[in-house]
Amino acid sequence: MNLPHVHLLLNHFPLIGTIIALGVFLLALIGKSDDLKKASLVIFTGIALLSIPTYMSGNGAAEVLGKLPGVSKNAIAAHNNAALVSIGLMELVGLLSWLGLWQLRRFGHARTWTLATVVALSVVTVYFMAVAGTTGGQIRHGEILTQEETRALNAANIPPLAGGSACS
Repeated sequence: MNLPHVHLLLNHFPLIGTIIALGVFLLALIGKSDDLKKASLVIFTGIALLSIPTYMSGNGAAEVLGKLPGVSKNAIAAHNNAALVSIGLMELVGLLSWLGLWQLRRFGHARTWTLATVVALSVVTVYFMAVAGTTGGQIRHGEILTQEETRALNAANIPPLAGGSACS
């Protein structure tokens, strides 16, 4: 097993887990269920923790894939940039979810601003994770791009946000 394999095993959990946690969280808010709030906040926190090895294994996968013929370094850079934004947002959601759990335990209820921020940030996070997933698929699945999109991607100048992890 190598880092690309580990990354492929982990990379769907952050997006799917965040969607599930958001759905449970919205049901908890609508149904005014503290148990469901706790469960969704625990899921958000767990997904934030799982996102760390997912991102780190992606950096290792980029190093391996960047050396293969026919793999676009621009596609890797675009995916890495989207993943970096996604993990930053996911870690914020995880931190605020942990804060909400602490507030529930300490005060018997989470602050409204904490819950509202978790909802708003998780919606934004789902969007950016979907972008990261799409750009990740473009690295080795050229069939999802038109010929025009492939030419534009290969001609683009996409600077990496995280130093050195875009296989330059």
